[in-house]
Amino acid sequence: MKKFALPLLVAGILLTSCDPEKKPEIVNLEVVVQPVFGAGNAPVSYNDASYAMGTDTVKFTRNDFVLSEFALLDEQGARVDIRNEYAYLSLPNRNSFTLPTTIAAGQYAGFAFAIGLDSTTNHGDPSIWGGSHPLNPAVNNLHWGWTGGYIFAAMEGYYQKDGAQTPWLYHIALLENRMEVVVETPLDLTDFKTLTLQLDLEKFFKAVHALSPNEDGDFSHSTFDNGLAHKLSENLSQSFQFASLENQTP
Repeated sequence: MKKFALPLLVAGILLTSCDPEKKPEIVNLEVVVQPVFGAGNAPVSYNDASYAMGTDTVKFTRNDFVLSEFALLDEQGARVDIRNEYAYLSLPNRNSFTLPTTIAAGQYAGFAFAIGLDSTTNHGDPSIWGGSHPLNPAVNNLHWGWTGGYIFAAMEGYYQKDGAQTPWLYHIALLENRMEVVVETPLDLTDFKTLTLQLDLEKFFKAVHALSPNEDGDFSHSTFDNGLAHKLSENLSQSFQFASLENQTP
């Protein structure tokens, strides 16, 4: 019987290593952001469609963001940080990014990130970010210069004022307006997954503070605006919601 022992052992190892059901120990995570509007989660059509919002009718032309400080929440609610990763979104076309294959496979209770940057990165030398890096100013067009740092969220569109189409523009920046986003939902990350989040743009105007371009101001560069940018940042931080978690397609 001994002469059969080694071949049987080798065969067993090969069968185990080729097990198609074997799950990875570390995974990546693709994140997709879908812009929607209102309780019905209607997909947002940029540049042409109008959306009723109280006494206002609004259009959306630009939603650009710099994201950082990604984390998963473990089942006890503690952060599991995904360090030194950044993303640039320009909705609706540039709407996804992939966090690298460093995530321990397992069960999680949520996903978190910041819209904006810490002070050191925000006011650092932007020339260190070359090529297609999300913080390269040539890529994101969101850098104000060394003093101002980055625009964290550029929100633009139109509304009706006295019967005329009028632009609204909110560029949210500065450390006091940096936004923490937490989406609590069970996440089975035992394999490579795509997490889809919805950004409800109606909530941008009403999640915490009921705001209107017509009544509260249609312009802000985050200074001398009677706190408008800060109120909008608080709204934006509460505007993301879970949509789906699916296996990645090859």
